[in-house]
Amino acid sequence: MKPIAFCADERSALKKQETSLHGTNAGLFRVVMKRSTFFLLFVGIHIFTSALYAGDWFEKSGENRLSLFSPESESVLFDPERWTLQFGLAIITENVVDDFSVGRIDRAKGAAGGEMYLFSASYHLYDFDWTFREWRFRPQLELPLVFGVVNERGRSPFFDYNAAITLRWKDFPFNRFVYTNIESGVGLSYTDHVLATEQERHPERDRSHLKFYWPIQLMLAHPQRKEHQLVLFIHHQSGGHIFDVGGSNLIGIGYRYVFRER
Repeated sequence: MKPIAFCADERSALKKQETSLHGTNAGLFRVVMKRSTFFLLFVGIHIFTSALYAGDWFEKSGENRLSLFSPESESVLFDPERWTLQFGLAIITENVVDDFSVGRIDRAKGAAGGEMYLFSASYHLYDFDWTFREWRFRPQLELPLVFGVVNERGRSPFFDYNAAITLRWKDFPFNRFVYTNIESGVGLSYTDHVLATEQERHPERDRSHLKFYWPIQLMLAHPQRKEHQLVLFIHHQSGGHIFDVGGSNLIGIGYRYVFRER
């Protein structure tokens, strides 16, 4: 007969092994769910754009056509008049996104502090033309691709990748004084490392490298020089209770060059 102490140790070891196996399975489940969600979002975006192209919205000829899917798509894709370039500098904050609406900005401190250098290229997909009573709205559908270099004080720089579908609103009555655009949308983001501000805010929770991306931008320009734009922006990333809970918020300033401002 085995000693009682030995049996107790054996049961404890088995329990630890079961707990470890359960944790491994749970971790594997989370990874599969995250990858599946990313795949479904990717497929959904393409189905959405394909459905729009197949419908009446994109049957118009001329400048409004979503030419990315046309037979001449290769020449259109590399047409510089459909691209805009932007670079900027954003500071890492301790804020939630609602803080910015009341003008509160708290820069992250210590090892979590730092900034992100952002470089983006945005492809112009489509010009909408909507009328509501006597008002006319012509927002632009765009596909921004954003590459970032995160420079935190506590570690070496690492990379941040973002892609989204956005609407750019530009029909404002004061544009003859200050040409103004507002752009926002939704997409996906992936960082090589989780930002330290997130780890400090949620120390007991697993953090995901993959998140939802919510860009918010205000562009200002001289009415006679619309192609040169000053940009004030919020770089928001969030798990959305799918990848994880919580996220990060950066606020910055940049320069945007539009090869052809419509």
